Amino acid sequence: MACGAAIGVGCVLPGVSGGVIAISMGLYEKMLSAIKNLLRSFKENFIYLLPIGIGCVIGILLTSNVLKAVIDKYEAELFALFCGFVLGSLPTLFEETRVDGKIPFSAKNIIIMVVTFALVILLEVLDANATAEVQAAGNETLSPLSAILAGAILAIGVVIPGLSSSFLLVYFGMYKPILVAIAEIRIPTLFFAGIGFALSAGLLILLMHFVLERFHIPAYFAIIGMAVGTMALILPNIIAGFSWLCIPLCVLGIAVGIYQSKKQIEKKRQSSLA
Repeated sequence: MACGAAIGVGCVLPGVSGGVIAISMGLYEKMLSAIKNLLRSFKENFIYLLPIGIGCVIGILLTSNVLKAVIDKYEAELFALFCGFVLGSLPTLFEETRVDGKIPFSAKNIIIMVVTFALVILLEVLDANATAEVQAAGNETLSPLSAILAGAILAIGVVIPGLSSSFLLVYFGMYKPILVAIAEIRIPTLFFAGIGFALSAGLLILLMHFVLERFHIPAYFAIIGMAVGTMALILPNIIAGFSWLCIPLCVLGIAVGIYQSKKQIEKKRQSSLA
């Protein structure tokens, strides 16, 4: 449930990707597989997904409501913690690319990593003007169609690692309204957003499952590029609001990420030997 809460926070916190958090915790492919095969082994997959789903909802609600004051006051420190965690989790991502004990740093894989890194940076450049517009906008209620689209965009950040749904929501002018809807539990808006989320997540899960099965190594190099791009995006926020607390929090995030990486790498190697 705690892992799900971290993914939920990553979905809403600007610049952080819930998908990257899921991968860093070693949950991503298991979650995709469990959702894809939900009806085939319903009880087993449902029991696995339920605490993650509950945690994710709690994380989203906390970020939108309870943690809002904390985020407003300690945004740089929170970003430093997440940045450290993703940095410490990179060994897990590189382990997924290993073939015969070696990481294939071929020209093709490096190009894929650079292109996806640049794509994430480009999204931030496109987002710059939209952010100012959203901050100036009021807390208007989303129409049913807009709420469905907002839910679909939220699913992108959960399912596709490295892409921040909050950035996309800001770009389309939906970030503030959906955040208010979550914080104030506006049922009609959340209902339509849930429909959009479910439809979008279902299609994206099938797509990502296919990509990871057919193009596992290139896909993970793309994910690494997105993860590094995400860290590059939140670095200016850390610098702008820097306090000495950022350093120990970043170190703590790295330590937790490395510990999690070691556990996942050991588990993977043991399963491959079995």
